[in-house]
Amino acid sequence: MVSTINDSHLPIPIKGDSTSTRIIASQSTGTMFGEFLIALSGLLATAYTSGVGIIHLHGLGEFHDIPDHLNFKSYVEKETGIPVHLVDTHNWLTSLIPLERQVPEALVKVKEIAAQYDKVIAVGYSQGGIVWRGMIEMWDGHNVDTFISIASPQHGMAGAPPLLAQLVPFIDSISQSPSFYQFVYSYLGQQIAPLNYYLDPYHYDMYLEKTNFFPLLNNEKGDDWNKARQKSNFLKLRKLVLVGGPGEDVLRPWQTAQFGYYNEEGNRENEVIDMEETRFYTEDLFGLKTMDKRGDIRRCTVAGIKHIEFRDDKTVMDSCVLPAVYDTVWT
Repeated sequence: MVSTINDSHLPIPIKGDSTSTRIIASQSTGTMFGEFLIALSGLLATAYTSGVGIIHLHGLGEFHDIPDHLNFKSYVEKETGIPVHLVDTHNWLTSLIPLERQVPEALVKVKEIAAQYDKVIAVGYSQGGIVWRGMIEMWDGHNVDTFISIASPQHGMAGAPPLLAQLVPFIDSISQSPSFYQFVYSYLGQQIAPLNYYLDPYHYDMYLEKTNFFPLLNNEKGDDWNKARQKSNFLKLRKLVLVGGPGEDVLRPWQTAQFGYYNEEGNRENEVIDMEETRFYTEDLFGLKTMDKRGDIRRCTVAGIKHIEFRDDKTVMDSCVLPAVYDTVWT
């Protein structure tokens, strides 16, 4: 289902909010029986939420506890009563180390948190969304119910980020030069995390040959056993929420946040194809098509905000995050 959201606030009903329930009960009866109902409703709300936790992974070059992520945590906890864990892993410069190292290292910490809950809501912002998908695919028997990917380059990136291109006008030309893509797909280039998911449509064969993390993650290469395992683990998710928008100034193209990408001819200017037209989907490499046919993918498009604003934008939280959280709690 595709949801297009503008900048206006959309009111979301607060399911299971004990405060709202308490007001309704106290208005309808002033008796001891009413007070009993109030107490009972509070206990039921707690029972519904106590088995669910939210685990949040930050993006590239960030600390896990910067103000924007703390705002996200505070707002979601206040609205839902569900604990949000900001994972203290690969902060700042350590977020640059190769993702094939980051994923298993982060998973150790995530498993400790997830063990406290019956089911988990995974939230990954920017590069954190790639790390989360890596963990889900390699984590046999995981208890991740819903994966909310926020402004994350799930289909990779190519070319210079729009924000950087504005600041350095010639950078886009450099990004298309032979010396650049040869560096990206060299051993040294692949030691830098954001280049692990640099998918240049002009040089797909080189990407496939010279990189490991991203094509293995996407089941573009690898042995049949691991492909089946990763696909099975991905499809264990009950819901996938893909959050992005055309105001994006870091991801290129912005549609990568929703598994859209450039076409196979590599026309960076005009030809961006939707998720349903990509090879990831048509060949159902790791389960996107299967999940979509189940009706379990939601694309939440929020216009008018830039990359870093996705961290704690109220419209994003109200219209994309909270509905997914309530759906998890009450399912």
